[in-house]
Amino acid sequence: MSDLKADIVKNFGHKLRVRVCGLYIENNRLLLLKHHSIGKHSILWSPPGGGMDFAENAAETLIREFKEETGLTPTAYEFAFVHEYVNPPMHAVELFFIITKAEGKAELGKDPEMMGEQMLQELAFVDLETLNKIPEEQKHFLLRNLNSWDELMDRKGYSLDNHDVPAGSPERDPAS
Repeated sequence: MSDLKADIVKNFGHKLRVRVCGLYIENNRLLLLKHHSIGKHSILWSPPGGGMDFAENAAETLIREFKEETGLTPTAYEFAFVHEYVNPPMHAVELFFIITKAEGKAELGKDPEMMGEQMLQELAFVDLETLNKIPEEQKHFLLRNLNSWDELMDRKGYSLDNHDVPAGSPERDPAS
């Protein structure tokens, strides 16, 4: 296992995390980050976001994480839905917000929890056509097989990303 992958597992793996993520579309392009050493093929494109700190509310986390990772400060946003990301050794409950306005200049930031090599490799505003050319296994579950941004932005309630969870297990279908 690479040092970066080992650091990621040490910092984020084998525990349940609560993350806050933002969906921000500008000029019909979604803001995404390319993460190195996450996922089956060591690449994962996902919306900006990160873990809540103790005594920090979700809106504060959204603003802090967005600024750390993208240089942008959300100024208008609303809660949209909950997504559970299960891809061992990673497991997170993700609170997604739709950001309608942000200030600042978009630039790749850093994850302060990573002391050495950074897992954040690229920041990009991606149109739907480009997103659909990225291999499905390299995209966050919510970004797979999208036909329109409305499919993503109109989500409500709860969804589960069931990477590598066997069919019939309680983790795959929480209702059973």
